[in-house]
Amino acid sequence: MKFQSKKRFRLVLTVFMGFILIGALGFSAQKIPISFNDYHGFTGTVKYIKAVSKAYPSITRLVEIGKSNMERPIFVLVISNMKTGTTIDAHVKLRNMRREGVKNVPPMKPYQGKPGHWICGSMHGNEHTGTEVCLYIIDKLVTGYGTDSEIKQLIDNKTFYICPVVNPDGVYNSVEKGLSQRRNSMMKDDDGDGRVNEDGRDDLNRDGFFTRFRYKDSKGRYVIDDVDPRLMVRLGRDKKTEKQRYSVIAEDKDNDGDGKRGEDSEQGIDINRNFPEGWFTDDDMAGGTGDYPTSSPEAQAVVEFFTNHRNILMAQFYHTSGGFTFRPLGTAPHDKLHPKDVAIFDMIMGKKYLEIIGEEVPEAWQKPELLDKFKAELKKSSKNKYAISRGYELPRGWKVSYNEARDRRYSYGMATDWAYLQYGIYSITTELWNSRKDIKGMPELKGEDARVKLERALLKYQDEKFGGKLFVPWKKFDHPDLGQGEIGGWIPKYRSNALPGSPLLNVCEMHWQFELFRAGLMPAIEISDAKARVLYTTNSARGAVVSQKVDQVTIKKGKSKGKYRVVEVTATIENKGKLATHVARGTQLAGNREDVVWLIGDPDKVTYLQGTPFQKIGILEGIIKIPGYSAKVAPAPQQEQRSPYMGRMWRFMSQYYPRPRRPQQRPVPTQVKGKGPKRTVKWLVAIEDNAPLKIVVTSQKGGTKVKNLSIQ
Repeated sequence: MKFQSKKRFRLVLTVFMGFILIGALGFSAQKIPISFNDYHGFTGTVKYIKAVSKAYPSITRLVEIGKSNMERPIFVLVISNMKTGTTIDAHVKLRNMRREGVKNVPPMKPYQGKPGHWICGSMHGNEHTGTEVCLYIIDKLVTGYGTDSEIKQLIDNKTFYICPVVNPDGVYNSVEKGLSQRRNSMMKDDDGDGRVNEDGRDDLNRDGFFTRFRYKDSKGRYVIDDVDPRLMVRLGRDKKTEKQRYSVIAEDKDNDGDGKRGEDSEQGIDINRNFPEGWFTDDDMAGGTGDYPTSSPEAQAVVEFFTNHRNILMAQFYHTSGGFTFRPLGTAPHDKLHPKDVAIFDMIMGKKYLEIIGEEVPEAWQKPELLDKFKAELKKSSKNKYAISRGYELPRGWKVSYNEARDRRYSYGMATDWAYLQYGIYSITTELWNSRKDIKGMPELKGEDARVKLERALLKYQDEKFGGKLFVPWKKFDHPDLGQGEIGGWIPKYRSNALPGSPLLNVCEMHWQFELFRAGLMPAIEISDAKARVLYTTNSARGAVVSQKVDQVTIKKGKSKGKYRVVEVTATIENKGKLATHVARGTQLAGNREDVVWLIGDPDKVTYLQGTPFQKIGILEGIIKIPGYSAKVAPAPQQEQRSPYMGRMWRFMSQYYPRPRRPQQRPVPTQVKGKGPKRTVKWLVAIEDNAPLKIVVTSQKGGTKVKNLSIQ
């Protein structure tokens, strides 16, 4: 009995200590449970991220960045340790040099002083697999903070901006209503009959689904599959057949009697063609969607958020489907990218992505030291001038949307190109979901009828795993416009998205791993070897004269103005992260700046004798060697030419809005020369009494760090 009592006591003690440990960590394994057995849609997503924000207040903030045309909010969940981080405006007073005293800039949040990582989904409303991956990543981050050291370090020192639903109306209609909608929503009269949105899709048989209607048509392009009669097989344009031909259309009717179906629906514009990069055609005409770039509230919300959060260095725009990733560019050719950025995109990020999704990595990425050899070989075998200049063809799983074979842009006004070209961000677009690879056990299908075999396999899979509930059996229906036919087919929300359950979880896990890898590449700024040494004490500082010859500094005393100490301040600024604090041309972009280090003290008690209050230190490189890139031999990238249209527009606007007078020029800041991940900075200052000093290094995308000095 005593032995059993002791055993029971040890068991209770172990359990009790376990609870204490969990409590000490401050986080349970999963405070807000989440399942991926079906899609969350807009409603479920908002409910979840609000619950997460409430449950994890010390590492999350929920921010509304805009509203859709239908007044649905667009949310960003910020994930970062809210007790760490600082920004330059917390140490240096902001000034409007043209209008002193104007207070129109809200203070930055501490998390804006850390390298930022943007992840979003569902810019196209019916591509909501991206929303699910965002929710999965949120769950991994917040639940891993108290148990995983890597995740904890990332959340303490970086900032994640996760926007699961960029297009709230499109997602709501696609998931909650079951009405597939790629674009945003708009209140408009498409057919010019004086009525707004009066002829959209219809649930003709009122079964709760918007599926398809098939009917016999001698000119139709479909036949019923011999193996599975649920499947409609599309014929080639000139394909001949003895089988009964069918036409297959959306389940819909003519609601306004104009002889057309679904021509005045709620659908608006494609948001991912509404961004302000490559929106115009080469002859300065509108090429993208909308009346002008960012005319949609969704694109405007994203652009404004990026403009106010210049710490973003990584960006992921999830779409569906295909199971591959687009890196820049799509609106312009390869030679608009800097070779260094190409090497980082392809040989670091692309290589890792292919390894994660299980596709072959190009030989050139495995042996970048042999690029010259691969270029020579491609000259003999390829007509793709861009591939020849790189030394490799881009693989299926990691590519550009620009048509290199035809030397033609893919489209206009796309988010990924905008983020890279205008903000200097490593932005990518991943097309999630490849049913051939993401469903475990799916047979390898080859041959001319591989597509049909895949469709049969998917129908069989949903029969076995979902009891056939994802596909509506065909049922006879008398169409008011077309007569006899049948209604049925895939429920739209499942048609081109990752199927719920294990396939969806498989997609989520792979892409979580990839974004975790990318987050680990970001810069990490530190201040080391900071010293403040008293050279001597003087009764004059403002009258002092400093001269320097080689390494010798001479200070001549001036008129007596009080007791000062002349102090030499030195420090090493270092980037211990893997990548540099900017993309190759990051500091040349409007709104971006090079890294800066400040020596801050009471302006009434500190006199700068040598070195300006802030010193420019350029771009701090990362600690890893970039494979396949050499700064010595890299060709200079083509410079972007200003559009003639923009020049004409500026000349017109300047007649009515003349440029303001420039303020009085400030002293040119000290420029610290150097390359690589380290810089050494130095000041000579005269300090009255015991005025404190601190060093603040601020890098837009590398973060802000502070070091208080102890004067020796």
